[in-house]
Amino acid sequence: MDYRKYRCNLWERLGCFAVGIILTAAISWLFYRSWYGMLLIIPVNYLIVSYYKNKKKDERAKKLMIEFRDAIQSVAAALLAGYSIEHAWKEAEREVTDLYGTEAMITQELIQMNAEIKLNRNVEEILHDLATRSGIEEMESFAEIFGFAKRSGGDFAGIIRTTATRISAKIEVEREVDTVISGKKLEGKIMGMMPFFILAYLNLASGEFIDPLYGNLPGVLVMSVSLLIFVGAMAINGRISDIKV
Repeated sequence: MDYRKYRCNLWERLGCFAVGIILTAAISWLFYRSWYGMLLIIPVNYLIVSYYKNKKKDERAKKLMIEFRDAIQSVAAALLAGYSIEHAWKEAEREVTDLYGTEAMITQELIQMNAEIKLNRNVEEILHDLATRSGIEEMESFAEIFGFAKRSGGDFAGIIRTTATRISAKIEVEREVDTVISGKKLEGKIMGMMPFFILAYLNLASGEFIDPLYGNLPGVLVMSVSLLIFVGAMAINGRISDIKV
């Protein structure tokens, strides 16, 4: 599996499409008072699907990193117990299966890894392939250091413990950052909904006040520019709140 890409299943695509229809219908009524606004369903649906894929991809990457940390900690423990490097990965497979189950990402990767080890494929090549597919910087660094240590006879247990410690530190920092900015993210989401609420209120309570903005070319241009500014502001807000550690 290439963890750098996320593929939506049928139900996820249908869910995104349903959200896209609802959002496009709201835009059509609030910004244009015309069903012609439903033509925006294509770009709106594209943005929703892209956002959903990126979100799920990031969540999967974080989960994979946690599972990988636990796996290499098991490898380090097996090495200290006297196992060879190849048998240590088999022991890690057994432990992560007990911990996460057979359907977990890291379990499936270790099952495949140990099957390839039996076919005499180098461990460092398998790790490099996994690290590349993961798109996770810590896993890529670990694969490179592991390969160098295996060629030069380095301290595998020490390298693995150091990597696990760094991954744990990164996970903890990410959790702290998420906790600190969670309130700001909520404020950003509320502010993102405010233009819709304001337009809905004006349409329902004082429709004649904003009637000149509908049914004519200048009004359509003004509302279109306002919509683009709103979308741009939401994109900027998303980038600001998306802090990478």
